Amino acid sequence: MFTGIVGSGHIARVERSDDRIKLGLLAEDHYPECQLGDSVAVDGMCLTVEEKRDGELIFFVSSETIDKTIVRHYKDGRMVNVELPLRPQDRIGGHHVLGHVDCTATVHSVDQSSGGWFVRIQIPEPFQRYLVYKGSVAVNGVSLTVNAIHGDLMELCIIPVTVQKTNFQSLQAGHEVNMEFDILAKYTERLLNK
Repeated sequence: MFTGIVGSGHIARVERSDDRIKLGLLAEDHYPECQLGDSVAVDGMCLTVEEKRDGELIFFVSSETIDKTIVRHYKDGRMVNVELPLRPQDRIGGHHVLGHVDCTATVHSVDQSSGGWFVRIQIPEPFQRYLVYKGSVAVNGVSLTVNAIHGDLMELCIIPVTVQKTNFQSLQAGHEVNMEFDILAKYTERLLNK
């Protein structure tokens, strides 16, 4: 489990085969702590460390993850958001993020101001029901609060420190992002349908 309070790293290499990707990640702040089998959230995707080599954390990405996330667009050098899993004694600064990406969504607009960036993201129809004004959502693994909802558009206000620490600094209209909706909403829906 993660909290959506992230740092950053860079993709060192992407090796594609028919049904999977071997991903090399440079994340110096996290490298010494990570062991084989550890979970790491990369742009909100919970991946397992398969190998450590020459300062890189190596992950194998399955076809399911490739189909549901933006990992299919990764290239060498790309900045990614990185988070280690929550420890029992850690603060929960964001919200409970599982690292199980629900879908990708398209950035509709990015309006920059000195007080923050206002980002609108077009949410696919099946997932719009999980949006709640002032509710939590994870975008590329970052815990954010829904600022407004306009039809199929979710608006976020991203503060300057979040822009500086994440790959949001390169976010533009037309970009795809990984979306994970609040697990509490999904469990509630499931229970009410029973």
